[in-house]
Amino acid sequence: MPPEASRAIALEQDLWRAGGSLFTPREYDSYKDGLKEAQKQIDAEESKFGWFRDYRPVQSDLKRLVTRGDALLERINDEKEAKARTFALSADALAARIDGLYRITEYFNENDDVRKNVAQAEIKLSEARLLVGKEKYELAAETAGEGGLFLDQSEEAAVRLLHRYLDSDQREKWRRWADEAVKESAAHASVAIVVNKIERKMIIYKGGEAKARFDIGLGKYGLSDKIRAGDEATPEGRYRIIRKFGATKFYKALLIDYPNEEDLRAFAEAKKRGLIPSGAGIGGEIEIHGGGKDSLTKGCVGLENKDMDDLYDWVDVGTTVTIVGATRTENTILTEIEKFKKNAH
Repeated sequence: MPPEASRAIALEQDLWRAGGSLFTPREYDSYKDGLKEAQKQIDAEESKFGWFRDYRPVQSDLKRLVTRGDALLERINDEKEAKARTFALSADALAARIDGLYRITEYFNENDDVRKNVAQAEIKLSEARLLVGKEKYELAAETAGEGGLFLDQSEEAAVRLLHRYLDSDQREKWRRWADEAVKESAAHASVAIVVNKIERKMIIYKGGEAKARFDIGLGKYGLSDKIRAGDEATPEGRYRIIRKFGATKFYKALLIDYPNEEDLRAFAEAKKRGLIPSGAGIGGEIEIHGGGKDSLTKGCVGLENKDMDDLYDWVDVGTTVTIVGATRTENTILTEIEKFKKNAH
């Protein structure tokens, strides 16, 4: 048997292991047919007496076949590398979306639909990576695409949850409330508290200047505006401290005057429109208290105890407390939510 035959046979095995039947099935079959034909020629020569054998024609055919096979193997490997690179780019994009969605869920507690779909997307991405490792690129792309659909659902849920925060008129109202609180502080050289829900921050103003900033925690539905008792939402509006408690089950506490007249009007209107059950009450006992910013409240604003100590010393009964959803979108999770909303359109 001519040495070219061994090389051609070994190359056929290399093509098979490389996935020739999947990536270039027609060319791979053509190569196998050429190898079979060469084997027939070799068998025909070997059936002759030794001095009548002439392998030169089949050797020429085998050399051409090996050249074709080498080129085909290189093409398969190039195609696989291209598919792997393409998948890596899409996988990186999916991973970035997953990371972004996980990051924004840290800002609000009512995130079950968001986090559930992100988790499903993460599973699909892991499955797709395993398929790429097995060189099943088409199935990997399909699986990653399923992950992308889960992320679409997650982003839609995030937009639904925070749709009020994307309303420029709503943000302008919140911004006006915050500005008025600062101006009042400046005009009367008084202390004013501004709570920003989306940024999870409390700012203490004195004489119109920011004197302290504290991280805060909210209730399970803290990013929603409170409309009735038991909704575990944090009210939004302009309030005042009506009582200071030096010791409670949540450490120190400051009771605000929720519901005020504006809250009562909004509650009556919502009830009239059938947005609130007829037997529901408006609720109350909303506090700024200690106990930790990471412990869920029932609609109150939570602080670390050390920050609560500082705040308690800053304020008196009558100090204004302005609670807003957001005043800006820049450098907040709302920037990400805006992207989701635009992509949806």
